[in-house]
Amino acid sequence: MSQWHNMEEMRQFAEAFVGEHSGGAFGLCGDLGAGKTSFVRACVEVLARRNACAVPRVMSPSFVIHQQYELKPTVDHFDLYRLENASEKDLLEIGYYEALARAEAGNFLFVEWPEKAQSLDLLHLDATLTISLRGDCRDVQLQSLRS
Repeated sequence: MSQWHNMEEMRQFAEAFVGEHSGGAFGLCGDLGAGKTSFVRACVEVLARRNACAVPRVMSPSFVIHQQYELKPTVDHFDLYRLENASEKDLLEIGYYEALARAEAGNFLFVEWPEKAQSLDLLHLDATLTISLRGDCRDVQLQSLRS
């Protein structure tokens, strides 16, 4: 388990995370305001710096459901918050499985609120990152879902 006490510690965690993972599909769990979108923003900033390109504006995809950032590697960012009990059909309609194929090819896929899917198995995640608020800090736990 890790802890973030401020944005700089979260950025350092994102730098290490991107360095340790060559893409993959990651679920982001935590209450509203826990820092899920901020973590994706930090990862995108790391990748933009590595690409020596402008940092794209990263916003929560709560209303649009899916944002894609054209970096190397590409970052797909989904927010399932408004999709109560998302089915395989729902995931197909929002382009989830195309993004998953990109993740399997070495790109990044981040899914906020993965628990809104009918089953985590539908998402084929490599791991979940759970962010919990505790006082002035955030506890962060990465759990692999692959054996």
